[in-house]
Amino acid sequence: MKLSLIAGIITADIVESTEIRLDIREKLFTQFNDGLKQIKEQFNIEYEWYRGDALQVKTINSGLSIRIALLIKLWIKSFEKETKKSYDVRLSVGIGKIELDKKELSLSDGEAFRISGRNLDSLKSTKQSIIIDSNDSNSNSLKAESILLNAIIDNVTPIQSKVLFFKLKGFKEEEIAKKLGLAQSTINQHSNSGNWNAISKYLDYFEKLYANA
Repeated sequence: MKLSLIAGIITADIVESTEIRLDIREKLFTQFNDGLKQIKEQFNIEYEWYRGDALQVKTINSGLSIRIALLIKLWIKSFEKETKKSYDVRLSVGIGKIELDKKELSLSDGEAFRISGRNLDSLKSTKQSIIIDSNDSNSNSLKAESILLNAIIDNVTPIQSKVLFFKLKGFKEEEIAKKLGLAQSTINQHSNSGNWNAISKYLDYFEKLYANA
């Protein structure tokens, strides 16, 4: 089906996935997929895994594409490796037209797909793990903003990631405290140390920027 639809495409791959031990790989990727199912239940997304350690996500609400990208990143970062470091994912968000919209994302095409895929390839040679780009006049600004967003979110801990994940889904701190079995004051502390204020302000800005896209 051919059309001209503005959408957000997120292309991602798990960082250092080949180093994940085979005996925990299946369980871990099941957990990763559980997070995607939670996101899909709340937001209008389609997603596909490919190559075993990479995925592509489509949202027709481009204004929500950064929130969805951060939900994916924070869910994966909420799982701790045996080395005490968290898992991570590279994410490339592309805002643009979709000219060919198929049931399978791998068969679809358009500016958003090309921007997202091309920029993910460029991330692999940098220390940056998230990039945002578009086919409009916001392109340069978005790429600069993504460097700052990367700095804000890069070092969040697994527990901070869990708190931020639920905050991005709209849960209140009291509700998160019950979910995680922690005191509300502890949730608030993790929220502050995870830079929630900066993240939420950027989301407000981005969602207003693409509110009518």
